[in-house]
Amino acid sequence: MKKELAALLIFAGGMLANPAFADYNYSCAAPYDLSGKFGSVMSRITGTNFLGSKVAEHILKSQITQNAEGKFTVNVDSYSISDLKAGRFKSMEIHGQNVIADGVYFSSMDIQTLCDFNYIVFDSKTSSAIFKEDFPLSFGVTLTENDLNNTMKASGYNALIDKMNGFGKALSLFEIDSTKARIKENKFIYVFNVRVPLLNTGSGSKFSIALITDLNVENGKVQLDNPELMNPYIKVDLSSLTKVFNYLNPLEYSLNVMKNKNAELTVQNVRIFNDKISITGIINVPKDVLAHK
Repeated sequence: MKKELAALLIFAGGMLANPAFADYNYSCAAPYDLSGKFGSVMSRITGTNFLGSKVAEHILKSQITQNAEGKFTVNVDSYSISDLKAGRFKSMEIHGQNVIADGVYFSSMDIQTLCDFNYIVFDSKTSSAIFKEDFPLSFGVTLTENDLNNTMKASGYNALIDKMNGFGKALSLFEIDSTKARIKENKFIYVFNVRVPLLNTGSGSKFSIALITDLNVENGKVQLDNPELMNPYIKVDLSSLTKVFNYLNPLEYSLNVMKNKNAELTVQNVRIFNDKISITGIINVPKDVLAHK
């Protein structure tokens, strides 16, 4: 079964108001049900709050490394040891380098809570967690050319190509042999090796079609936009093929590893800098969701 990072964060958080994002579909609750000032003071004086946070960080990191490769650092900030045991905590931050999860590669990944109060009740007997309040997380990932090409070698991505080829072959339009991503001079280049029977160079002719395309965010998703051919000897109307390119979009495919039926993922920004692609956005688990491991 696919071990998605979003699901992993949900359950790891169970074992444990930001106005800038007000336009997104979540809200931050004011702290409640806390153990009280005396308990918080005693936790700080005795050091149990610090130790409890370190234990939670260790558990969270252990759960992550069981399901993903990479180098991870985890930070948890709690109110008190008793609140932490009850599932109430201030914040959580995760940083990963050279991450590999389900065949998807990221050079870096940063995830952190957006609310100052988080409340997740975890039941170890039923391996379920109930989210007493919205649980929004900001995420940021960076991808290199090698990350994308390694990801496109994954069996899940190849299945997309096979599905697209089934449509192309049925209409005698095209057959995609392979795809490759390039990032050069802060430009995203998408290379298709295809057979196009209808071109006037002979049936079954093979071509390498290289596209320079913009990267935009549309409806919370990364989209390839305004593709331009780098092959001047091939004349193709690309406007009708933009949907095809986005169906095989390796960036959107990479983000699928962070999606989960209990979570809403929204991309905010995408840009290319220093020949790396940076994507930022929000993952939110709505209030009262009951999630099962």
